[in-house]
Amino acid sequence: MKTRAMLINLASVLALLSLVIGLLAAVLAFTGDVSFGSYKVIFNLASLAWFIFSPLWFVPQIFGEAWKEAGKGAWLRPKGAN
Repeated sequence: MKTRAMLINLASVLALLSLVIGLLAAVLAFTGDVSFGSYKVIFNLASLAWFIFSPLWFVPQIFGEAWKEAGKGAWLRPKGAN
């Protein structure tokens, strides 16, 4: 159970990190610090990471009852999600 909670915590950090990277890439592209081609690659990878990690963070119960219980012990879960 602790391993699942740890994975949910890790998924939450990686999901948030992917959001920050996507936003940072957009800002850097807008200011001209990175090319549009680089922006597209970075943003697509960050979006892919978001869609991989966010379900485990927000709705771990779709992976089974054991994941639902582990989600209750995760520290960075939305309060109404348990």
